[in-house]
Amino acid sequence: MNICALAALALLGQGVEIERTVQRTSIDWLGRRQEIQRKEVLLIKGSSLSLADLTFGERLIIRSDLKKVWKADPLARRYSELSFDEVVAARKAAIDELRAAQKRVSGTDDGRELEGILEGLDQFAVPPRVELKVEGLKREVTVNGDLLRVSVHVHDHLRAPGWIEALSAIGAFHPVVAEKLKELGGVPMKGTLRYVLFLDRVIERFEVTSVKTREIADAEFDLPPGLVKTPLAGFERPIERKPAKPAAFKGDFGEEAPPKQDNP
Repeated sequence: MNICALAALALLGQGVEIERTVQRTSIDWLGRRQEIQRKEVLLIKGSSLSLADLTFGERLIIRSDLKKVWKADPLARRYSELSFDEVVAARKAAIDELRAAQKRVSGTDDGRELEGILEGLDQFAVPPRVELKVEGLKREVTVNGDLLRVSVHVHDHLRAPGWIEALSAIGAFHPVVAEKLKELGGVPMKGTLRYVLFLDRVIERFEVTSVKTREIADAEFDLPPGLVKTPLAGFERPIERKPAKPAAFKGDFGEEAPPKQDNP
């Protein structure tokens, strides 16, 4: 399909369907690591994104028009929902905890490790310096000269910038990195991406096995019917507990009020 035909399809509201194989490493904000290999189908239409995991059956849907993100497990008949604002607030709370911990141990090995975690979450003391290197169809995006965020080969005749917009809306990329990614010049076909998803640092090694433009119905970005809503793991609020004071409780260590004294 030539460039003019692809441009015409884009004007008609066509979407892009991408099939790919992925080796993915996720590191949560506490340093716990998970590695998986899977096959995925990625649908992009405008700034809406649907990622279907063909190996484990899960789906991630980002609806920029609704400002919502859904994570669904149709096999388990459940899903989680967060607004964009809730994602931002939850990440801020976690990052504030990390910053407070890093400040307490600043100058130590633990402090340097926490600083690295914060940088992995795109948290920098000053706006980062982001560079794009172009060599043929290869693209590399670096942060502050040595932190590699993207190293990919692109499809030079097919673009779908909506995937960047959708992921950026939930904090996957630092805003300066997101702007540079818009200059990739095509759909990434193979390579490595590093980004943040919810509270996880993600390293994704992938290769596209099929890519095509097609008519994508809006319904393909809806949740499957009949699912039960549950909290997203790591984002649920703890239940407030207020234990009752035992009837026979006797205070100690200054808990009792001092005895009253008569006026002289």
